[in-house]
Amino acid sequence: MADEQEFARVLSLDVRKKIYTVIEESPGLHFREIQRRCEIAVGSLQYHLDYLQKHHIIRTQSEGKFVRYYAVRGPSMHHNQNIMAFLRHVSTRKIILFLLQKRRANNETIARHIQLSPSTTSWHLDKLVEANVLMRKREGRMSFFSLVNAEEAKQLVVNYKSSFLDDAVDSFVDVIQEISSAAEEKIAAVEEPVSAEEETPKTE
Repeated sequence: MADEQEFARVLSLDVRKKIYTVIEESPGLHFREIQRRCEIAVGSLQYHLDYLQKHHIIRTQSEGKFVRYYAVRGPSMHHNQNIMAFLRHVSTRKIILFLLQKRRANNETIARHIQLSPSTTSWHLDKLVEANVLMRKREGRMSFFSLVNAEEAKQLVVNYKSSFLDDAVDSFVDVIQEISSAAEEKIAAVEEPVSAEEETPKTE
């Protein structure tokens, strides 16, 4: 990791700072999405990404033909990097959001919800299980799927809500926050101290 002086020097260029900010605020983006959000030419973006990586400001994760980018100084992704990578895919993000709400479901139910064929859904589910993002439990002839760590997945969705540019994510987080606010208000109401006037019994 670069020291403070080196970190400031590398990011002194506005275009480089812009690229870094996008990666920091939206961990796990691949090259084309960074280019779209930064509106920078392919050659220029590749040069600056290589420069940032060379100076240990960002790091990468290879995923098939994609390379995903993360800020070295960003929140640790070592334990949930796989979850974030799948949250960056539209189809697997839909599966994760659905299972955050339903907890467990079979292939048919998931396929119907995300509006993909059972075979395509099965392919995505197999990838999620292989990456240890989902667990599969067989019950008779049917398999049910659930998240290995639902709390981590939920926190990633909530913490990086704005980075997904997805109405479904916005709606999910809004519901979570409404439930949380209602619970906090309920707890506050229960714990609210009784005033001295209310505690003093009235005499006739």
